[in-house]
Amino acid sequence: MNRRIIYILIALFALSACDRNVYYNENMRIDEKGWNMNEPLVFNLEADDTSNTFLCCLDIRNRNDYNYSNIYFYITTIYPDGSIAADTNIEFTLAERDGRWLGKENGRYIDGRYPFCFFHFPQQGSYQFVVRHAMRDTLLPGIKNVGLHIERTSK
Repeated sequence: MNRRIIYILIALFALSACDRNVYYNENMRIDEKGWNMNEPLVFNLEADDTSNTFLCCLDIRNRNDYNYSNIYFYITTIYPDGSIAADTNIEFTLAERDGRWLGKENGRYIDGRYPFCFFHFPQQGSYQFVVRHAMRDTLLPGIKNVGLHIERTSK
């Protein structure tokens, strides 16, 4: 079963290599002191494509001294008409059990892209994706940047 998940993730990462499919990509910097759980990151997106399906990913850059091997998030989607999708609670594994980081290491930082859903924009207009960490630490140190990456999965 784990092999199947790995193969699916590899296929998803291969899809992400096609820049022409990128629909939205924005990264936000986290305060050097840490990410306060009461200060969500808000990604604003103007959607005009209601016919395609999109792969949504979070890009995470953490320092190599991040204290955990995983991270939990709450992700809320707010539609143009003001309706709110239920919070998505998601966990991403950032390191193996032996401590090896799963992302691409670059000096003291590790970069990873983590798919979390396939999405169809049912309405044209302004969407908000609100991202909060759901870790036990009120102030979470070791996360440098969090980004939202959305790409088309079909033409």
